[in-house]
Amino acid sequence: MSFLKRVWQSIRSFLSGTGKRVEDEHEASFPIIDSNKIKADLKVIETARAHGEKGVPDFRDTRLTETEHQIQGTVGKLRAATLKTGERWLTQIQARLDGIDLTKEFNHTIQLGDEFARKADAILSGADGELQESIRIAKARKVILEQFRTDNRLPDTPPKMHGFGDHIVKSCVLVMFCAVESVINANFFAQGLAGGFLGGLMMALMAAGLNLVVAFFCGRALINKNHVSRTRKTAGWFAGLFGLAWTACAGIVVAYLRFVLPQVDDDGANQLALVWQNLVAHISPFTDIEGVALCAITVIFGLVAMHHGYTWQDRYPGYEKVYGAYTEASGNVIELIEALKEKLEEEKQTTISKLELKAQKAEESIRYFKSNMGEKSVAKKKVTEHLVLADNTIRALIQAYRYENQLARPADKPRPDYFNDPVELSDQDFPDFGLESDEKRLRNQEQMLRQIRDIVQPTRSQIQSSFTAKFDQLKPLESLV
Repeated sequence: MSFLKRVWQSIRSFLSGTGKRVEDEHEASFPIIDSNKIKADLKVIETARAHGEKGVPDFRDTRLTETEHQIQGTVGKLRAATLKTGERWLTQIQARLDGIDLTKEFNHTIQLGDEFARKADAILSGADGELQESIRIAKARKVILEQFRTDNRLPDTPPKMHGFGDHIVKSCVLVMFCAVESVINANFFAQGLAGGFLGGLMMALMAAGLNLVVAFFCGRALINKNHVSRTRKTAGWFAGLFGLAWTACAGIVVAYLRFVLPQVDDDGANQLALVWQNLVAHISPFTDIEGVALCAITVIFGLVAMHHGYTWQDRYPGYEKVYGAYTEASGNVIELIEALKEKLEEEKQTTISKLELKAQKAEESIRYFKSNMGEKSVAKKKVTEHLVLADNTIRALIQAYRYENQLARPADKPRPDYFNDPVELSDQDFPDFGLESDEKRLRNQEQMLRQIRDIVQPTRSQIQSSFTAKFDQLKPLESLV
């Protein structure tokens, strides 16, 4: 993993134009061969003059002086260090070159089409159990629905479905009606109650709530009038008539309470008993417009509550429940199928992205390979330049020593004959910066790159074809529910 990370960093460095900085870093790692510094450190000129004045070395000597040996040793060490630096640089370059091989990328690219087919099969196989169970449940509920329609002589049409939002709206309307009716009645009821407005409000809340609740459930029972059974049809009509009678009676009772309560002087009197007495005595509570309005509001609100109860679900009893169970089961099947389709689509896109990335990485690898070959040529040039500098340095220092030595010699002490011979550095093997094998590998890698490019489109078509085949396997399942 660390090797791949280094390769990627090197590629990024090359593509971002930092390859030059890498060369500069290696350039800085070469030993500094400064003839002036060596000359000063070894005191070449001073020593040459001192030796020359003494006639050293003797004209018969054939061996180098100590200073010449020092020059040879110092420059030789710098030259050897230069070769070591070149070898390290070459090793790094060669390691990067050897690390580039498109064989795995080529083989993996070929396998991507089959790989998608295997993964798609795994996705379908993994969900097969849950999907088949969902289909079984949906089929069973479809049989129940069809049997329900047959038994109840219903057409093959869906019921009118009422969602949670519709129920919330109707509930809010009923609560609002209860509050409005209670507030209106409370002002009138308060006149004859010891509790004042609070007592009137509590009585009004109970009266309005009882009116709306009973009317609502009568409306719920009224849907039985649509049932195929005569018994349930009769029960439905009875519930509807009872609801109408109930809300009408509630309106009359409210009107009587409004009529009676202001006449009550004793707080302990039974208000309902007084209502009954007035009713038996055939005394009309509708003496003014307010009594009529209170009765009408109570009846209207009760009728609205009955209508909400009647339309709470589909008008045929039980149809919405049976149909809802079927739609829920079939919806689960559809959701599972859609989820599988999304997984297949996601896997297809992932595989195609891998395919395109393989081709892109292969091209980047070739560019990186060529970049390292270029760096290899630069490295050879740099090493050669430093070695030439080392040879020139030792030649210059030896000549400087011998020239100054000769100038300082007395006339009777001629220079030795070996001053005419150059001082050579010991031979060392030059690193092999040859590009022949790299060029051969480059041709092979470029051939693989062309092959990768050639199989991208067929592999993409194979992936799409396999995706379509797997996708088509799911289509018949939708028709089963």
